[in-house]
Amino acid sequence: MTTTTATSGTTATSTATSSTSTSSSTSSTSSTSTSSNASLGQSILSGLNAGAGIDTNSLITNLTAAQKASLETPITTKQATNAAQISSAASLASDLSTFSQSLNTLVSGGTLQPQPQSSNTSVMTVSSIAGQSAGNLGSSITVNALAQGQNLKSAAFASSQAFDTGTLTLTVGSGSPISIDINSGNNTLSGIAQAINGQNAGVSATVVTGSDGNSTLLLKGKTGEDQAFTLAASDSGSGSQSLSSLAYGGGATGGMTQTQAAQDASLTVDGIDVSRSSNSFSDLIPGVQMTLASTGTISLTSTPPTDAITEAVNDFVSAYNQVMSDINTATAAASSTASAGPLQGNSAVRAMKDQLSRLTTMNLNASGSVRTLAQLGVKTAQDGTLSVDSTMLSNTLTAYPDDVAAMFMPSQSSSSSQVLITSKTGAALSGVYSVTGITPAVNGGNATGSINGVAMSASIWNLTAVQGNNADGLTLQVLSGAPSTVTITINQGLSGALQAISDGLLGSTGALGSLQSSLTTQQSTLADALTKADSQVTVYHDRLVTQFATMNTLVSGYKATQSYLTQQVDLWTKSTS
Repeated sequence: MTTTTATSGTTATSTATSSTSTSSSTSSTSSTSTSSNASLGQSILSGLNAGAGIDTNSLITNLTAAQKASLETPITTKQATNAAQISSAASLASDLSTFSQSLNTLVSGGTLQPQPQSSNTSVMTVSSIAGQSAGNLGSSITVNALAQGQNLKSAAFASSQAFDTGTLTLTVGSGSPISIDINSGNNTLSGIAQAINGQNAGVSATVVTGSDGNSTLLLKGKTGEDQAFTLAASDSGSGSQSLSSLAYGGGATGGMTQTQAAQDASLTVDGIDVSRSSNSFSDLIPGVQMTLASTGTISLTSTPPTDAITEAVNDFVSAYNQVMSDINTATAAASSTASAGPLQGNSAVRAMKDQLSRLTTMNLNASGSVRTLAQLGVKTAQDGTLSVDSTMLSNTLTAYPDDVAAMFMPSQSSSSSQVLITSKTGAALSGVYSVTGITPAVNGGNATGSINGVAMSASIWNLTAVQGNNADGLTLQVLSGAPSTVTITINQGLSGALQAISDGLLGSTGALGSLQSSLTTQQSTLADALTKADSQVTVYHDRLVTQFATMNTLVSGYKATQSYLTQQVDLWTKSTS
């Protein structure tokens, strides 16, 4: 009789040995058990479709994909939302920054301030200085004399004339004498002219050749009495033309001839005599650049920038409405036809919208009959957009041209030169502030002062208005000798007000700046989470590969056992037949 041994695992082996005796009951039990195991193995193999071969690669791929989706889809969905929020916040920040910078550029260009006008441009031309408020433009100005520079000319010499070698000494005004070496390489008129020009001392030299072929050296200084110059000479006296023929010591001294003396411009402004060293200057009337052309009398008046301000107001309204449209898009609620905006309900954007909406009613200058955009004719609709009442704007510009111009020109001033305003122009709200109880910093202590009765914070000689009052944003520097009380006047102007809003929102601690920082941090956190999830998917995939490899080995063992059992059953069947 035959005895069988089956081992399942990595391999299956069978050994047949001859036995002289085995009970029929044991043989029957063994046969039944083996048949049952084979049937179970066949059942498992059939359930796994082992007969046709299991496509473990596809199975692993599908299971891995399912695991990847469950772990990474929530993260990638958040990443998409985060990216949309970052893009939207950046767009709004750019809108606000561009809006503010554009207005600042327009204001700094000077076209929105009163334009000075000369009654006779052949005598004097005038223009406004960008960013400066013009002073008294109702003046009568008489130009008595123009500023001019000193001119000298030499005698006529042959173009090839060589001069003695030596030294020329040029002295301009009260400046130090400048030595100019004249040697055999530059001892002609053209060489001497180049040597003088090379000093960059404010005296220019040229050589002019006449129709007779002879040449003359011309020297010209800068305008103004203090630019008068002398030219001394010392030479070797070697027999050539002496350098002294090119000298000029003032009056009749020397070989050069003065054709024009240096002098200042002379003017009479409203009965007061003044002088300037140049024919172009900007320090006579604040905010006005003057250029003299000839002698005579002119009236200096101003022309209100009506057209420029009208255009600026309309441009401001258009830009404002565009920013508000972008805000509304970013914060829109979901509808049946569109998804919610990426920043719906965001507090930072809400703060931006609230602050911008207050621009039309806030005081843009400290005093005047017209101080707000609303008084100028800028109206707010129920949806928050702005429009311009052109009739009201025109009437206001006609009635109050200076007040309207002041609304676009930020300025700040202190009643004492010992108390300086160090905060950025426009940082504090418009108003007239009284600073009392001022004491300078002494012996390592801090300065003191109160603004409108509220003590300012101090750091050595610097005073800062505390938060929570209208002077918030104002900083002062108290110098030695400061009075105990000063008056600070702030005209924030539209550009200053908008810049303050922009700086406040976009700063590192501002609402919009903090939002962008938070979104960037979230972006990094989500990227780390996705990397971690991807690692988990990789581990899961590798575990599946190992598990299915083990399963395939076991299934192979079951199939070997099944084959063996099938052979034995066939043998048993034949032996009993």
